[in-house]
Amino acid sequence: MSDRETKIGEVNEALRQVKAPGTDRDIVSLGWVKHVTECDGAVKAEISVPVPGERVMASVEAAARSAIEALSWQINTNVKVTFSGVTGTVEDAQDPLAQVGNVLAVASGKGGVGKSTVAVNLAAALAREGASVGVLDADIYGPSIPTMLGATNEHPHPVEGPDGKKMFGAVEAHGMKLMSMGFLVEQDKPVVWRGPMLHGALQQFFGDVAWGPLDFLIIDLPPGTGDVALTMAQSITLTGAIVVSTPQEVAMVDARKAIAMFDQTGIHLLGLVENMAGEIFGEGHVKAWAEAQAHPFLATLPLVQGIRVSGDTGTPAALSDDESLAGPFRALADRVATACAMRNADAPRRKKISLQG
Repeated sequence: MSDRETKIGEVNEALRQVKAPGTDRDIVSLGWVKHVTECDGAVKAEISVPVPGERVMASVEAAARSAIEALSWQINTNVKVTFSGVTGTVEDAQDPLAQVGNVLAVASGKGGVGKSTVAVNLAAALAREGASVGVLDADIYGPSIPTMLGATNEHPHPVEGPDGKKMFGAVEAHGMKLMSMGFLVEQDKPVVWRGPMLHGALQQFFGDVAWGPLDFLIIDLPPGTGDVALTMAQSITLTGAIVVSTPQEVAMVDARKAIAMFDQTGIHLLGLVENMAGEIFGEGHVKAWAEAQAHPFLATLPLVQGIRVSGDTGTPAALSDDESLAGPFRALADRVATACAMRNADAPRRKKISLQG
């Protein structure tokens, strides 16, 4: 082995001491270190991070630089850190969302716990950090995404897909691609459909919308464990699911059912979110239960008026200049993106779900 190869090996070994932010996993074993070169003591390391945002990249860069500079022989260190963009891959090329790196379902067992608010603000926070993001409103009966993203007057237009197929062009708002039944029916008109029609609509949302390459697609599920979740499990591959609950036990009862549904359908649980925590609903119950069950816990989000107002006015709180509003959602986005990166490192080729029974 040459002296240069020995030194490159020492650099890689030093970088094994650098942990991905918020985890105990090192950036070498995760595959984030893409290229290392050395010439006369000058070291250059290229690192690709699948978590968007300057805070995460700056943290990794500082830690990597410090680790390399601790080597006695190095005289100059150049560390370049970039966001890697789309990170997930699927085994089934026919999967309608094969170009989407991370497909995330946001669910709750019960309505009224702020699931759509969490989905919208998670998506907006990821987009704010530089990721390409789509939001699919899978609540056919009660679509709220158009209102929460200020797009109630928008409508999808036909476009030509890559193979000449006619598709829906996604509506765009706040730098994100959107699709919702709310764009296709009058705002106050109810959707009165049985299961087969619901299934068909979702299949179109998955396969007939020109989503294109995305880093993240956030799917806002309706409450409960019914047809929509089963259609999703049978039709697409998911990176994982996020379950939202308030700290109330009455909400947690149904959240546990949602978690059991994902377990039954083979969908990975990325973690739980405790929403609307504070004086009215209490705080800490979701986190305590998640820790007791060894489920990942992602965030506690406060019950504050500004978040509610942002949803009514169509500008997500995650995009606010008020740190008290935007900060909790940016922290959630960091943790979700990191959880996706860990999942993709462990299961880099996501397989289509096969339901049993």
